[in-house]
This record gives sequence, C-alpha cells and structure tokens, in this order.
Amino acid sequence: MEELFTITILHNGVEKELAGKLRISAYTHQFIFTIGESEIVVEKDDEGNLRALTASSSSGKPQNIDPSLVQALINEMGKEIE
Repeated sequence: MEELFTITILHNGVEKELAGKLRISAYTHQFIFTIGESEIVVEKDDEGNLRALTASSSSGKPQNIDPSLVQALINEMGKEIE
C-alpha cells in the first residue's frame, strides 16, 4: 500500500517541496522521495533513528546528492513522525 504526500524542507535558506510516497509492508514503513534522478528511502533503523538510503537512479549510475539536502529531509521527517 502506498500513500502520496508532500513535505516542505528548508535547505540553504530556500524552502523546497518534495513529493513522497509512504510504503507500508508488514512491519516496516518507508518514505520514498525522488531527488534529481535518484530515489531516496527514509526509514527507521534498528535503534529507531531515521536513515536515508539510495534506492535507485533512473540513469543506472550513482548520483551525487547533496548530503545537507538529505540531512534537512531527515530532520524534517523526524519532526513530522514524532
């Protein structure tokens, strides 16, 4: 089951809206975002902290994604799901 949503983050002083999907399966919840040509999966790790993983790239090549953008996304997601 997937549910679509948008989240607004502040990155380098600029507000950005990212479209996301919530994927629920069995015991896991994953939040999937497309940044550039890459899919980023945000999920909780075994300790309950949020982590981001690169799931795929439409070009098949690794993409350089600004780590501060991913950190801003994780910070905002942390606020939203508490």
